[in-house]
Amino acid sequence: MSTRTEHRATIAEARNVFGEVVGRSRYGGDVTLLLNRTVEAAVVVPVDFYRRALEALGETAVPAKTDAGEQQTT
Repeated sequence: MSTRTEHRATIAEARNVFGEVVGRSRYGGDVTLLLNRTVEAAVVVPVDFYRRALEALGETAVPAKTDAGEQQTT
């Protein structure tokens, strides 16, 4: 089993350095746990981690529709 570095940041802190948060995930494989005040709210994870998690759970991601009814691109 491997280990993964976990960073913690409030949503406001992460917003101010969002490019850094994404870069750590994309290039370093790190995760960032986002806190809404003191409550864990979401996690920024590398794409490969996300895809493996979906596969392991037997789930499929479906693109969200915009308000205009068009599908978003990722």
